[in-house]
Amino acid sequence: MIATDLSGDLDANRPVPFRLTPNIAEFLTMTGVTGPLTASMVASARCLVQPQYKLPSFLRAILRDEYITWHKKKQEEMKPGVEPTDMDSEQLIAMVNKAVSAITTRLHNLATFDGAESRVSTLVAAANSHDNLCRMDPAWHPWL
Repeated sequence: MIATDLSGDLDANRPVPFRLTPNIAEFLTMTGVTGPLTASMVASARCLVQPQYKLPSFLRAILRDEYITWHKKKQEEMKPGVEPTDMDSEQLIAMVNKAVSAITTRLHNLATFDGAESRVSTLVAAANSHDNLCRMDPAWHPWL
């Protein structure tokens, strides 16, 4: 299920962008985190962005179904026992296009590499920060 707020926008403001717990970072070592992990994240983003493999088309197909499910679930929570109505097609298209453009923008930002500083190194630093790890949802058990 996609992580959205009440309006249906993708939630990009999480304290930790991905799980890089102290145990995982210790296993990979600092050299492994700043070297191969960061380089492979940039390379993966470039593979998805640069050759133009029609990623936005795939994302639209996947996100369409996810947003329909999200809408029905939201309606069932608001009015239990009542048959949920279908989502307006123009609203669905607008929400899916907004999410696809947000995802492709993030991928383009990750695919750029300007020497020592890149968006990936910022994400790795945020994911490795103990202050951010303690603000994670306790269900993720960042201390394990």
